Amino acid sequence: MLSFVRASAVLCLALLPVAAAAAGEQKAAPLLFETRHLDLVDKGSEVTYHFEKTGSDERLVGKNYADDIRLGVTKVNGKGERDVVFKVFTGDNARDPQNWPDLTINPLFIWYLDRAVGTFNSLAGGSQMYLKHKIREALANATAEEVKVDYDGKQVDAYKVTITPFVDDPSASKMQGFHKSAFTVVVSNQVPGYFVDLQSSFVSAQAAGPELKEHIKMVGIGGEKQQ
Repeated sequence: MLSFVRASAVLCLALLPVAAAAAGEQKAAPLLFETRHLDLVDKGSEVTYHFEKTGSDERLVGKNYADDIRLGVTKVNGKGERDVVFKVFTGDNARDPQNWPDLTINPLFIWYLDRAVGTFNSLAGGSQMYLKHKIREALANATAEEVKVDYDGKQVDAYKVTITPFVDDPSASKMQGFHKSAFTVVVSNQVPGYFVDLQSSFVSAQAAGPELKEHIKMVGIGGEKQQ
């Protein structure tokens, strides 16, 4: 389960040593960990994200599943920090809502990273602490690509970050063929909640190995969904 302590720990990624960006390049770490994510989400607003899980073999990766994740803001203080309610899934699958005061970060990103680590561990094995470190390292040194995304009936500027943190890992041969797993994050400071699209692709390179893909997409704010 998420906690504010764990969220703060992930933010320490920004403190990892990173290579200097070449001219014209944008490093991912400042975009992901040093940016205020919630400035466009006002008090009383709720951002909705659609989660979808698809797999090639239910016996190995579980059933396909789709549901919503919601982030609501109940208070904004004088510093622009938000009191946040984070709701994962609905109905019988709903988790207990999580409440945090004084946030500038979007806890959806923390949830996504935690889930990526847990899912990779369940498929490929390995120490979760080690897997977290590899993902931290990859994000800290990644370069962001400038892209356009559709929001509110128009195209807006965004950045896309893709990492394959285990592809050259010394233990890749022990990862059940999942060492090429890829993680993609798209962010925009013109979209409420900042995170537009998050994907995890777990595809085994082994013969007849399973595939599992998870996708989280921002679909709307308030009661009005974006197309």
